[in-house]
Amino acid sequence: MSVGPSHLWLAVALPTAAAGYVQGFTGFGFAVVFTPLGVLFISDAQQVVFLSLLLGAVLSVGVLVECRRGLRARRAWMLLSGAVVGTPAGVAVLSLVSPHVLRIIIAASALLIATLWLVRLPPPLEREGGAVWFGGLVGGFLNGSTSMGGPPPALVASIQRWPVQESRAALTTFNLVSYLLALAAAAISGLAHTDFLVVGLRLLPVAIAGSLLGGWSVRHVSRGAFSYVLLGTVWLAGLSGLVSVFRG
Repeated sequence: MSVGPSHLWLAVALPTAAAGYVQGFTGFGFAVVFTPLGVLFISDAQQVVFLSLLLGAVLSVGVLVECRRGLRARRAWMLLSGAVVGTPAGVAVLSLVSPHVLRIIIAASALLIATLWLVRLPPPLEREGGAVWFGGLVGGFLNGSTSMGGPPPALVASIQRWPVQESRAALTTFNLVSYLLALAAAAISGLAHTDFLVVGLRLLPVAIAGSLLGGWSVRHVSRGAFSYVLLGTVWLAGLSGLVSVFRG
């Protein structure tokens, strides 16, 4: 199923609100929810990726302001240095992949991400710097190609047992810079359709409302309980994406 631009904001309002909530709660994850569900309604998967990057970037600014006191410069810079290398490479791959294949990649990535969450975390790594940089590299590549790059750095933060607010600040900083790099590369290469993105900005108030609710909830809801909700959401998004691919 696909919708015209004039009806886009109605068709995907609920997925946008849910994605905003996840972003506000964790500091990442907007695209993990929005992108697999967005391709169910919007036939051009490439433009869904760019819209997800745009909305995610705006939300990241708000979340970063809210959790800025938890930011640790060294960890944030390690993530960002990896993203600077990985993000342009991801955008380059995006320009070479057909929309049908991209829809499969997006859905499969969502399922893989959810599966990784089920794996028992190993003990913290002694050489944290290299792991953080690699997480930023992989995350940047996925952001550039699918807009779903938050989980790799998030897994590193989980393995290293970073405090909640420190994780949110680092992941939000990573996502914001990576999103902006990907959008800049897309604009320079001519891949992003400006008219489509302008119409897509109608979703921004819904996304902001969800993000504000998520930011409030993180102070009142069990992190462990929400992890299971997030896991289930990502699984459903991935499965829905695969169903849409095979139904044509």
